[in-house]
Amino acid sequence: MHERVNGVDLYTRRFGDPERPMLVVVHGGPTWDHSFLPPAVAELSDVAHVVLFDLRGCGRSSRTPPVGELPVAALQPEHLADDVAALVRHLGAERADILGFSYGGMIAMRVVAQHPSVVRSVILASTTAYREFQHLLDESADYRERRGLTTPVSFGDPLLTGPDAADGALSRAMAVADAPLAVWRLDRLAEWHRVLSRVRFSSDWNEPYETGRLHPAAPEDAPRVLREWGGPALLLQGVRDMGFPVELARRLHGELPSSTLVEVPEAAHMAHFDNPDAWLSAIRAFLSRA
Repeated sequence: MHERVNGVDLYTRRFGDPERPMLVVVHGGPTWDHSFLPPAVAELSDVAHVVLFDLRGCGRSSRTPPVGELPVAALQPEHLADDVAALVRHLGAERADILGFSYGGMIAMRVVAQHPSVVRSVILASTTAYREFQHLLDESADYRERRGLTTPVSFGDPLLTGPDAADGALSRAMAVADAPLAVWRLDRLAEWHRVLSRVRFSSDWNEPYETGRLHPAAPEDAPRVLREWGGPALLLQGVRDMGFPVELARRLHGELPSSTLVEVPEAAHMAHFDNPDAWLSAIRAFLSRA
């Protein structure tokens, strides 16, 4: 269903008893929708009222032209963080646990910066608080090997970004091409491709990203923001993450003495897919203490 909050329509799905503590899940991408996260995230309905939604500019939420009428300037991350806080209040909660995955983790940190009173706890999954980490990828043997299995995708390909390209064509092509980097178990690539086939990718972000018009997703000095907020934080990272290497989560854990770090074994960036049992167990244990 759609919820009208903060001047936009957010496509929303809810799982579990509304009387349980609210867990708002912010998906990654940002050109993806939320659909790559279930069924894993939905299984948390045994401990939480799980709220999934599509970010503005994504999936079935308010979109920019030609799909919708949302101004491209409205895609800035500070507006996305405002949406999360507004959704929590709209659904009748004073505070919520916020699970941010990848790009969504950076938005979750912005929610902490902009609306700290709304956040009971934060789960930062497969994400980073830092902007400079290319050297870690360059030094990673896993990354170099898996990068060799990917296929280059060009922003200049008219079939992907031209006027007649399908909505989300570029992002879909990138997701398929980068699948060996996203998941650890290569024997499950076909299964991951089936997950990708269900994702509603969008083209709304292509132009502002390519022209450098988007603000950084995470707030300035995110570790300081989290430290000064002082609430419970779970850092949940795949040991084999080749998007945001696990060293980044370890570094943040060192800067947040009160945080909990869980390194998910045999898991890459899509840790919820690679090792859902370990991923879900870590979240359940954290929420029981938050």
